[in-house]
Amino acid sequence: MSYAIIRNEKYTKDEMIMLAPHNERFKKKYSNKNIDLSKTSQNYHLKLPKEKTYLKEYNRLIKENNLFQGQLHKNSIYVCEVILTSDNSFFNEIGKKETKRYFEECFKFMTEYKGIGIENILTAVVHLDEETPHMHLVYIPVVNAKDKKGNNIKKISASEFWKGKDSYKKLQNQFYKYITEKGFNLERGKENKEREHISTDDMKKLTNFYNTKQFKKNLNKQKDQIISYEDVQEFYKYEDFTKENIDKKLIYPIIKYNNSLLKQNHDLLLELSKVKNAKKYYSELKIENNQILNKNQKLEEKIRMNNIELNACYKVIKELLDKNKKIEEIIKDKLGIEIINDKDLNNLNK
Repeated sequence: MSYAIIRNEKYTKDEMIMLAPHNERFKKKYSNKNIDLSKTSQNYHLKLPKEKTYLKEYNRLIKENNLFQGQLHKNSIYVCEVILTSDNSFFNEIGKKETKRYFEECFKFMTEYKGIGIENILTAVVHLDEETPHMHLVYIPVVNAKDKKGNNIKKISASEFWKGKDSYKKLQNQFYKYITEKGFNLERGKENKEREHISTDDMKKLTNFYNTKQFKKNLNKQKDQIISYEDVQEFYKYEDFTKENIDKKLIYPIIKYNNSLLKQNHDLLLELSKVKNAKKYYSELKIENNQILNKNQKLEEKIRMNNIELNACYKVIKELLDKNKKIEEIIKDKLGIEIINDKDLNNLNK
């Protein structure tokens, strides 16, 4: 099953400025080969910026919505961007009309999430000219606060907006709940609880191992369909050399085969790129896991040392108690006085 995908990023002033050419398709040529400029006219906005640049639009919204910026520096976060999408099989299955409704619901969800509001969104643009349909939504992270005089203000603060280690997890949970309630049959992405070990089967699923294997199988089947040298010789012997006959029995099958082979190669390259990304992800998990193991080893060593100290303390206390008992026995034997402890004293009082 396909997944409900939502990803959030934070951007400084310079990074925000660099977002616009890609999101708004200002350029005539892109290094990203996934962009098909012949389909760019199919892209559409759910909120269109009024200004030509994101910086101007940002400043316009600050003034219009009376937002408080605070003290800024080079690494200050100006805006955040969410990318909302799923995968090709999901969009192909639901069709164009439902794809449009999907992004409309995504937009509505973001306007309501933590009170972002339409007024704090710079742009919301749906890209249909790349391999997988997706939406870029750029917004100002605004929180309710008070100024030095105690007045209520709207303050820009990404750190407060995304406060807490589980803040992104909450976003994903709420988005999944919202979008499935709107009738879209999707799964929430699997959570990495404390970076648990990934089984071989899960890793194969993560890297699209089975899809890649199927693509390779399909490529082998394609080889059986290619016109061989023997086929051409047979054609020379028994067929009429008319243009229609040559086109139908030689040229068109070859073209069809080549086109099919190109598609299979393209799909295989995409799957292999996912494998590469997954391997990188798995390597990062291994590094983090080793760090956790080292930390556990240090804690175990600390516990071991504490146990040694406790055992030493217990030994000293036991020696003192034994010594005290011997003193009590001497006092009883020599002086005839029996030492009454607190427990015996309590029993006498009863």
